[in-house]
Amino acid sequence: MMKVIVIGAHSSIGEFVVSKLMGNGYTSCAVVSSENQIELLKKRGATEAVLYEETILPTLFQGYDAAIYLTGINPKARAGRTVMVDHESVIETVKEAEKQGVKRFVMMSAIMANEAAGDDSREIGAKEMPDELLRQSNLTYTIIQPGALTDKPGDGKISAAETLDSNELEISREDMAEVLVVSLETEAAFNKTFEVASGDTAVNKALASL
Repeated sequence: MMKVIVIGAHSSIGEFVVSKLMGNGYTSCAVVSSENQIELLKKRGATEAVLYEETILPTLFQGYDAAIYLTGINPKARAGRTVMVDHESVIETVKEAEKQGVKRFVMMSAIMANEAAGDDSREIGAKEMPDELLRQSNLTYTIIQPGALTDKPGDGKISAAETLDSNELEISREDMAEVLVVSLETEAAFNKTFEVASGDTAVNKALASL
């Protein structure tokens, strides 16, 4: 099975991702923002957990096959809460993953960033920059743009498409985590950018139909 590194693992979605990776037999490393989160993530199922520091980036991905990056979560944030993304951190991470031999990179992008109300072109450009860099890399990528994230229990059913119709879509954090994990080995999701929201189709079937 793949060895997967999870950046942003200290978030609610990250905890679900780590747990689901364990449940599916993956080895995982949780990258967290403070030392007191390390034991929690190990209890959630991470094989190992490390504190995010820029000094570890040059060796962070060595020995790992894949990465899941939660870009709505700033890995530098000390409180584990969702904050503005540090785009430079995302870009450096993508570059290092490629340099260190990672083959698969799954990224949770900004929440339907391209359609966010009130964004001017400069802000949208900043949000799209990490996505575009990933598309241009040699990594086999998947970029997933979720609807509004909720704390509702997941039911394992979603809608997924390059563009979803409504602007008032939502998805539970638990289901978003399932999408990230299932995307790892779903070939129909390779080198694709798509939106996801709650729906009527099982995650594996929805992704296989992309």
